[in-house]
Amino acid sequence: MVFALPLIVMCTQQTSLSIKQKRIVMDYFILTDNSFFRLIRGEAGIDLQSAYQDFVVQVINLCKQADDGYKTMALTYAETELQFVSGVSEDIDLCAKKALAFVQKMICLITDNKQIDFSANEHNMPTGMQWTGKKTDFVELVYGLQTMGVINDGNVSVRDLLGFFNQIFGEVIPFEQCYGAYQAIKRRKLTVRAAFLESMLNGLHNRMKEDDRKEQARR
Repeated sequence: MVFALPLIVMCTQQTSLSIKQKRIVMDYFILTDNSFFRLIRGEAGIDLQSAYQDFVVQVINLCKQADDGYKTMALTYAETELQFVSGVSEDIDLCAKKALAFVQKMICLITDNKQIDFSANEHNMPTGMQWTGKKTDFVELVYGLQTMGVINDGNVSVRDLLGFFNQIFGEVIPFEQCYGAYQAIKRRKLTVRAAFLESMLNGLHNRMKEDDRKEQARR
């Protein structure tokens, strides 16, 4: 694999930037990827008080970090999610209200009630990429990745994963329409209902066969 070394050297800077960009995007969801939010979403076997206290500690630790604007975005995202928590159970709803009040107070504390200018940091976000396929193909990809459990060891919801990809490619499909699209995929009268993922698999296999043929021809 001698030929791979120059490629690695040439791409190191670009790859590092790409990893940094992805990490920045994922940081927006850091406060909703925990046992407290998994409990809110219906996961069983989680102690409410422990999960709530862990969430509070996580918020405090985030706020101790250097303020580059991203922690404010993470707090704002968590605030928005908490605002729509209701009807889960009396105890969980109460803890969600307390968590919301705490997050809102921390936002005021770290921003000093001032607007944060994110314009400089937004230049570090991936740009120029648009989803040009069908919305149902997009939904297949999101559900497929979430089903495989290959992101955050499977500890990520469809909602959060959809939000992540929507930030990269623009608002392809809102969460309110995502489940309906998934139901439409399930109703397909095909041998393989996940047609996009099946096409992707076949396309990748054909590409590798073609690459093998070209490599064999060069020998």
